[in-house]
Amino acid sequence: MFANAKNDYARKTMLKKLTPMDDRLFTALVLSIIAVTVTLSAIFTRFDNLHADLGRYLSASPAPADIVIVAIDEQSLSEIGRWPWSRNLHASLIHKLQAEQAKVIGFDVIFSEPDHVEPEADAALAQAIKQAGNVVLPMVLEVPYMGAPVKLTEPIAPLLEAAAGLGRVHVPLDVDGIARSIYLWEGIRGSGLRVDDLRRHFSQAVLGVAGQLPNNIANAPPQIKPSAANATLLQVNKTLLSLDKRRVKFLGPPGHFQRVSYQQVLNGQYPAHFFKDKIVIVGATAAGLGDALPTPVSALSQPMPGVEFHANAIAGMRSENLIRHVPIWFSCILLVVLSVLPLLFLPRLSPFKALCLVATYYLMVTFLAIALPQYVNLWVPPAGALVAILLTYPIWSWRKLESAQVYLDNALKELQAELGQLGVEKANLESIQARDEMQSRITKVEITSQFLRESQQKRLDTLAFISHDIRAPLASAIMQLEEAETETSNKPAVRVTQMLNRALNMADEFLQSSRAEMVDASKFSDIQVNGLLQEALDDAYTLAQTNHIKLNANLSDAPMWIKGNYGLLQRAIANILSNAIKYSQPNTAVQVMLTKVDDEMVLKITDTGPGIPPEKISKLFKRFSRVEGEYQLPVGTGLGLYFVDVTIQKHHGRIFVESMLHEGTTFTIKLPLVAIAFEA
Repeated sequence: MFANAKNDYARKTMLKKLTPMDDRLFTALVLSIIAVTVTLSAIFTRFDNLHADLGRYLSASPAPADIVIVAIDEQSLSEIGRWPWSRNLHASLIHKLQAEQAKVIGFDVIFSEPDHVEPEADAALAQAIKQAGNVVLPMVLEVPYMGAPVKLTEPIAPLLEAAAGLGRVHVPLDVDGIARSIYLWEGIRGSGLRVDDLRRHFSQAVLGVAGQLPNNIANAPPQIKPSAANATLLQVNKTLLSLDKRRVKFLGPPGHFQRVSYQQVLNGQYPAHFFKDKIVIVGATAAGLGDALPTPVSALSQPMPGVEFHANAIAGMRSENLIRHVPIWFSCILLVVLSVLPLLFLPRLSPFKALCLVATYYLMVTFLAIALPQYVNLWVPPAGALVAILLTYPIWSWRKLESAQVYLDNALKELQAELGQLGVEKANLESIQARDEMQSRITKVEITSQFLRESQQKRLDTLAFISHDIRAPLASAIMQLEEAETETSNKPAVRVTQMLNRALNMADEFLQSSRAEMVDASKFSDIQVNGLLQEALDDAYTLAQTNHIKLNANLSDAPMWIKGNYGLLQRAIANILSNAIKYSQPNTAVQVMLTKVDDEMVLKITDTGPGIPPEKISKLFKRFSRVEGEYQLPVGTGLGLYFVDVTIQKHHGRIFVESMLHEGTTFTIKLPLVAIAFEA
């Protein structure tokens, strides 16, 4: 018994070490590290951008009617002549647009050098810009080559002074060479650890002059204090400082915005008042002339003119639809949460259902990554979470397999020790060595299972031996002794008879307990409870009469049906009835009550015996356990109530004991009822 207790303790200790919670915590830690590492290293930036680009299918919408591009296109070059054109033509264009009352005119053309052929044209253009009062000119901040100082290109002084606004037209390219974003502010970090003239973007300048700049877009540059750690770099070389990156939500492919040819505007070939109160952007669309940008909606085969990129930026900024980048720390937290969320459900699912769950969850997070920028205007790089989710099932399966192997190895070691005590050679299990370790374990389990099946058969054979080869001789010997007692009044024969009766009772109760333990629930049949209980009462009637006890039965008339083994249940109830009769005081009554409560039958049997102390009740249903003292009859095996408890549990029921000293004991049995359909 001590060895069994020790093995039980070891098994419980091992199970505590291999809990699903430990596997979940380990898997969550690994997935979190993967998600954070992928996010911080940005090694899957192209994968992130792919999800951002797919969002264009969710956000395509008509271009605003009040944004017009005046295109320096092939038709204009054909009629006007090769580029560059006289700045008198640009002055004429501005006069035309001013007369049409355009709200703002954004010129995406760099006038960085004076016109040496027609010097007076610079003055004419400056005069036209000043007279219009709503012209925005571009400037460029660029690094000519790797490691070079930042180069600032601005319009010539007369045009700069006349312009109503000035903005950068620089568009950064992502690592895959695609233009998706703009910086609201850029400037040159110079010596002295200060920021020299943070410049706003061209789209900000255009909307600022038009009076349509949203409140959430700062019109004043932020205050930047470079750290002392960069002092050497800043004093040696001028570097580009870029702030507040926003992604552009493109409204459509190249050509999506309204275009009017430059020469058509000069010739007046447009409807009257067409440009009234509109944002007009002038820029090159002819191939090889202007800045052509590869964008998510154009691809490399059809680049988008820079002027149309700015039109998209203006439309997005005005409608407050530029996409913000979520801070990196918040992105990491969000991606970690998304990565470990499936672990809340995986332990409850079968392997196939878990795989389906992970696949479905991956698609959901993918859709969330695509939809979030389009509907909430927030960008979170999803690669960290998506990579972690893809690895969730393999890592979780590995952890469960590892735990199963550890548990199996420990269980096999315990079985080897236990089976060795039962005669199995330990070497038979240890000698099995396959190239596949898992196959080796499976083989060992098969051998162990075979031995257990053989042990079970031996147990059945033992029960058969007890039921026939032991009980039959005992019963025969008792009969012969009883005859001898009658004839000779032999007192020794009486004592031998009592001992044999006790041995026979013990063998019988052991047999019944073993049958209850081994009963097959799949072979249960429908039993009418009322009839079963009435038969048990009839069997107990003779014993009650002998002990001068009345049986007061209060049985419900409603038919009650249960699934069970008739013989086991009848004997279990008979055991409780016989105990109640034996322990009750003479000339009293045992109360038997059968009722239906919800979907259960409730049977209560109450005696008038001495009662059981509360601290002794827990021993009632233990095997070979008896309550000592005045509360226990001098004879018994300690298997009667154990048999009752096993039988009730096998029938998915419950048994309760209520007792008060010197006032009796009540046994309550609850069994689930079943519905029986009778054929008409």
